[in-house]
Amino acid sequence: MTNNETGISGKICRIGLMCTSAIAGLVLGGAPAAAQAPAGEAVDQIVQDAGEIIVTARQRKETLIEAPVAVSAIDAQTLSRFGATDTRDLAKLAPSLTIDRSSSGGGGVIALRGIGTSPSNAGFDQAVSINVDGIQTGRSRIMELGMLDLAQVEVMKGPQALFFGKNSPAGVINITSASPTRTLEGYARVGYEFVGDEALVEGAVSGPLSDAFSARVAVRYRHLDGWLRNNAGQLTSSPFAGPNNLPQAPKTSRPGDEEFIGRVSLAFEPEGSDFSATLKVAGMVRNDDGPSAGQQLVNCGGYTTPTVVYAGIPTVAVDPYGDCKLDRNYSNGALPNGYADNWPIAKQDPYTKTKMLLSSLTANYDFENLTLTSVTGYFISNSKYFDNYDATLYMAYDAAEQEKFRSFSQEFRLLSSFDSPVNFMLGAYYQHSKHDFFNAALIAPLPVDAATGKYHTWEKPGDTKGNTYSVFGQLIWKIVPELELAGGVRYTHETKDSSIVNTYVHPPLSGTVLAAEGQVFTDKFKDSNYSPEATLSWRPTSDLTTYVAYKTGYKSGGFGISTNLIPATITSDSIRFKSEKIKGFEGGIKARLMDRALTVTSSIFSYKYSNLQVNSFNASTTSFIITNAAEARVKGVEFDFNARANDWLSFNGGIAYNRARFLDYLSQCWGGQTAALGCNVDNGNGTFSQQRSGQALARAPEWTATAGFNADIPAGDDFVVGLSGNTRFSDSYFALENGNPAGVQDSFWLFDASVRLKRSDERWEVALIGRNLTNEYYTSYMAEKPGAPAPAVGDTVQIMGIPNRGRQFMVQGTVKF
Repeated sequence: MTNNETGISGKICRIGLMCTSAIAGLVLGGAPAAAQAPAGEAVDQIVQDAGEIIVTARQRKETLIEAPVAVSAIDAQTLSRFGATDTRDLAKLAPSLTIDRSSSGGGGVIALRGIGTSPSNAGFDQAVSINVDGIQTGRSRIMELGMLDLAQVEVMKGPQALFFGKNSPAGVINITSASPTRTLEGYARVGYEFVGDEALVEGAVSGPLSDAFSARVAVRYRHLDGWLRNNAGQLTSSPFAGPNNLPQAPKTSRPGDEEFIGRVSLAFEPEGSDFSATLKVAGMVRNDDGPSAGQQLVNCGGYTTPTVVYAGIPTVAVDPYGDCKLDRNYSNGALPNGYADNWPIAKQDPYTKTKMLLSSLTANYDFENLTLTSVTGYFISNSKYFDNYDATLYMAYDAAEQEKFRSFSQEFRLLSSFDSPVNFMLGAYYQHSKHDFFNAALIAPLPVDAATGKYHTWEKPGDTKGNTYSVFGQLIWKIVPELELAGGVRYTHETKDSSIVNTYVHPPLSGTVLAAEGQVFTDKFKDSNYSPEATLSWRPTSDLTTYVAYKTGYKSGGFGISTNLIPATITSDSIRFKSEKIKGFEGGIKARLMDRALTVTSSIFSYKYSNLQVNSFNASTTSFIITNAAEARVKGVEFDFNARANDWLSFNGGIAYNRARFLDYLSQCWGGQTAALGCNVDNGNGTFSQQRSGQALARAPEWTATAGFNADIPAGDDFVVGLSGNTRFSDSYFALENGNPAGVQDSFWLFDASVRLKRSDERWEVALIGRNLTNEYYTSYMAEKPGAPAPAVGDTVQIMGIPNRGRQFMVQGTVKF
């Protein structure tokens, strides 16, 4: 460890210890006498307190203060205040979280504490697992399905392998939808956003069907005309095509989307019975104008406008409609007439069609001191899309893709609740998955293949069949009433059978530039892992918990089934990736202060990752490079608070310092990087790499913070005026994988606010909601542009990205019954 690292570690430790000591002193010194009872004896009283938050971070119901886990809980009321229907809005409420979309591959970007997964390879599972109604998946697309009629969202930080299994080394986003109720209730909501001309209709109804059965139905329809502006016009000439093969003008200047989401829930809870069960089935259909809508140049290298070239053609084509800054304006065209006719999945204009179905069945049987839980899940996702990936209207680098993912899972848990110092949990889990990914792309301006009528370059299906088996257990020992030691381990065994093949290659390129048509690449992955953890918790009062934990995590390896089979000499070894592992320590303190008007949580952590999975795009060869970073370390401090000033005013906030750095990682060089700039590690084959030791991971800002308030001010006996505000700050970070300094997202602030008028009995509410009020454009994912001209010495290659949505003004009305 360097002196600099030692100094930073020391500062982090001192900050964490000072926070812990100060909060502990306040609680122990100022706690009322009634709160001095052991925490376990006061649980019933705590749950009845207004505003108490219940979390399930350890697969059991505990108060936020009790659970010795770093977790942020966001309730439905908070989401409603800001009209949140997009999972990206969660990042505004949890400082360490980053969520964004990507134009291909896995379909999304999720990172916690600076640890995430490269979104450009569909073969990778997410490092932040998504759990919706008890069903866990490593596919980021499921986020689009989860944000409807929610009860609560829990953001669990750090490895969660013991309770949530593989593919959660960075954390878990646990989304719980509202369940059926024993009384008739419901709501209807309509909203309209003026900048994007977005209309939304949502509603839910819940109530009893009989003495034993109750049901809940929730639906939402949303239509967005479009907040982006596609400024592309019709080309009259192109250096890559004749007058009969010109790219066409886009069909719309305002790319938008349309979605319908629904969920049906059925609960069986017979009075006096020890058995209960809940079935939830959710589905979604979503259409939009392409995954690359808004993709644009954020850095044009040595040029002043977006440009594109093809290998072997010296002419640089300039896009007259594009610019070089991140905003809502971009330029993208449509395919030449006839190009899509024999191109699977493709259409002349960009599009996306996504369908999803998620079902979960949770059953509980209570014995005298034992609870047996069964969770059965089925998830299916089918997404197909076509778009241009060179960020110009020339449509020079295009891809049509379809991703199908299906999984069945079964989990059993046995939880004890003996009136003794020792209790336990035992569990077993099984998952079967089938993942298909088809890619057909155009990367070369070749004439039509006379034998097939095809203009595109290749067609490439890949697939993975996987089976996961795991058993896990935890033992909890209350050494004394205030001191608890919990230890457990999860064993996971996983197998994956994968293959990928070019079923079609445009004849001049087969076996010369691309792997030969018909050449099959296969992989049989098998791995076993033990993930132990241990936590020591001290609860001297019901208002204070301190803990220290040793944790480990695991993300499975596999095969990059979406990888472009370039160069012609590519091997299966270069498509494989190893399992990712994590181990480290975490400590924290949670407390209620000032007669429980103030709740504070803090944590300090340090984790070491090995074989971190990274997927980088090489724009010069239009190929992806899969690597396992040798080592990386993440360490930091987090602090969150919620304060109730009086009956109608509350405040919340959080701040996180996170230092995520590679310890040892030989990476591909970025476009334009010279030996003097670090591209100087000889690979022994005439190529060079860069050593990124000491550099930050992608999407890992050092400082993030959130702050907000909510006021519900009585206006007479019948009405309430509500005011809410929220802000989020993010430090700068690398937005692409290879450390290109031109691909840094600058620091930024986001501001949201809402004003509401409602009845005191909350039967109706009218709200005006503003999001991103300062119109800040930012991105979490950038890439070096395909078809970018070779940069001059001292310049970087061109870089593209997709902006997040700008300023929004929305009016929303809600009626409850």
